Amino acid sequence: MYHNFLKYLKVSLLVWMLISVCSTVVISQNLNKNIDSLEQLLSKAKDTSRYSILVKLHYAYRPEYQKAYDYALLAYNQAGALGDSVKIVESGRMVAYSLDDMGRNDEVIEILNKVLAIARRNVARYPALKLQIKFILNNAGIAYMYKGNYDSALSFHYKSLVLREEEGDSRAIGNSHNNIGLVYFKLRNFQRALDHYLQALSIKDELKETNDIERILTNIGLCYNQLGKYDDAIKSVKRALSFCGESCPATVRKEANFVLGYAYLYTDDLDNARLNLKNSLALSKEQNDHRYWIENLVGLSRVENKLQDYEASLTYLTEANSLAQGSGFAELLLDIYKESFKNYRFINDFRSEALFQSRYIELKDSIYSEGLLKNLTTIQTNYEQRENLKTIRLINENIKLKDEQIQRQRLQYIFIVLVTILIASLAGVLVWANRRQQKNNNALSEAKRIIEKQNEELVKTNEALDIRVREKTIDLVDTNTMLQDVNEELDNYIYRTAHDIRGPLVTLKGVCNVALIDVKDPLALDYLKRLDLTAENLNTILTRLLIVSQINHSMLVARPVDFNRIMQQVLNKFKTLPPRMKIECTLAENVELNSDSDLVSIVIENLVSNAVKFYNTSDRINPFIKIEVGKYDDDHVMISVEDNGIGIEPKDRDTVFHIFVRASERSEIGGIGLYLIKLSAHKLGGQIFLIHTSEKGTKFMVLLPNNLQPILAKRDEDEQERLKVKEMRSKAASELGETDVLGRYYSSRRRSK
Repeated sequence: MYHNFLKYLKVSLLVWMLISVCSTVVISQNLNKNIDSLEQLLSKAKDTSRYSILVKLHYAYRPEYQKAYDYALLAYNQAGALGDSVKIVESGRMVAYSLDDMGRNDEVIEILNKVLAIARRNVARYPALKLQIKFILNNAGIAYMYKGNYDSALSFHYKSLVLREEEGDSRAIGNSHNNIGLVYFKLRNFQRALDHYLQALSIKDELKETNDIERILTNIGLCYNQLGKYDDAIKSVKRALSFCGESCPATVRKEANFVLGYAYLYTDDLDNARLNLKNSLALSKEQNDHRYWIENLVGLSRVENKLQDYEASLTYLTEANSLAQGSGFAELLLDIYKESFKNYRFINDFRSEALFQSRYIELKDSIYSEGLLKNLTTIQTNYEQRENLKTIRLINENIKLKDEQIQRQRLQYIFIVLVTILIASLAGVLVWANRRQQKNNNALSEAKRIIEKQNEELVKTNEALDIRVREKTIDLVDTNTMLQDVNEELDNYIYRTAHDIRGPLVTLKGVCNVALIDVKDPLALDYLKRLDLTAENLNTILTRLLIVSQINHSMLVARPVDFNRIMQQVLNKFKTLPPRMKIECTLAENVELNSDSDLVSIVIENLVSNAVKFYNTSDRINPFIKIEVGKYDDDHVMISVEDNGIGIEPKDRDTVFHIFVRASERSEIGGIGLYLIKLSAHKLGGQIFLIHTSEKGTKFMVLLPNNLQPILAKRDEDEQERLKVKEMRSKAASELGETDVLGRYYSSRRRSK
């Protein structure tokens, strides 16, 4: 009967594998279409959207370990470029998943420890990282287990379990018990491993959840094998396969065949043992799963050893040894060394036996060292002590609840007595209240009369207040109109004054130039040169004042700004630079600015001119100017100019943008340049900021809205509103009076709205 059952199971597995292959082909076709679509999107993606597509591609390629790793690494680098801590941690875990699939445990541990530190530093700022910490601890525990660092593995898994118990997530708690059971399995403590696996299975059954239950059942089967309960192991695997049926994934089939292979090996059914182990080995090779690849080779070597074909057994062990070297699977190497020296003993190759026996002893001592055992004891004791404290706390809470219940019953009795007394008192109070109500009604009638009178007075007061508000509004409109008229007159005065002075100034400069040709006296020539230089500086100041007037009266036009053209024009104006000075320009891709090109050019030119003028003259410093244009956020474009010049004193930071304010004696034209920049930036709806750099230089950053058109429309609307009020008042002031005109205007606006 037992052999008939095995034959039936064998045939069922073969039929099930054929159906699975057909299903896999259909699924694979759909998956390929999805991957092609994602890769097309990736070629066009930018910034954060690129990161999300890389994540999807990583998960789509998970069965292909190398491609999944490549996309995970691209996502990790993209997250680093964005400076997003949450994305760095998430993509770092993805890289670790793929490295784990490829058996590169040292790299898994390295990157997990790196992102774990980032997550812990930022968890207060980003609470979502607490979930990532839980998963990182779990993944690191698995990686340490594969390396044979069982104390570290157990410590990480227990820390993850504590976090999951604090959250009360039963599903996650079950996963932690499963992982802790795996560590104890590697430590050969099969009973404790089975206890944790059964706890994980109990949680699955309680939640009525079948997701990933197959792996727990195969792990339980492994423990039953080691405890000599082979029939229980086969039943556990059979139950695992019943959950997924014909659609069992390759990973589940690989693990199920492995457990069955060892169950048949221990019961001396060597043909079935070999068949199942070879099936598991083939699936391991397809998935490039080195760990199961090596374990199946060791299992096949044990089959051949029982058949006394020691050469075939050693062939499997040699292949397993070559794969295990440098893989980080310390416990697998231990099994390989042990099986190797046993086989060499049977063929009387005592030298090889001694070699592998010494390797076995050395590796075993390194894995199961006294320090490991001490650490394991400490970790386990700490956790068990925590569980005991939890139990004591629950008992105390139960006692406290009982005391509270008794106290509540006492209060209930007291409450009943008080209610009875209150009902009796209430009857007396109602009689008294009825009499009082009549008196109160009379008082309320009188109060109502007083309130109506006060309401009439309040209406009159509100009408008077409304008149005063309208009067104040008229004053405000007048003040704004007068202020704008004064500003216009001041701009015209500056323009006319600068224009009128320029004529005599040009004449003076011409006379100086003629005199410099004719006069031969050195002292007179020196005076004339100084006079010519002063005239030139005065001419520059007048030019800057005219630019101020032009900016104030300019009609802005919002058009796409060509930064390449502006940069080239600015650099052409500064071809002659101080010694050793370099100008670096950085223009980000896809920068779109719809603004006035002339004012943008004024901003950049004056920023560069300011940096050139105030460069550091020290021979120990190589002066530089860094111009950078890029996208600041969704609504603004950033223009920054940084230099390592003489800098600006903190006391001058608040006044440096005012007109005619000079922060240094090297300013020869009256401190107008920075005022022009600020005026232009504000005219464009932007702002300018002064930032001190690490090199004690200066960095100016200008933020401009990426679309000027809405700002211009709002300014036109405000100006039309002002002109309309002014026109209405000028037309009707003589007939109706100023108060009535403005009052009627605002009343009409309220009705129109």
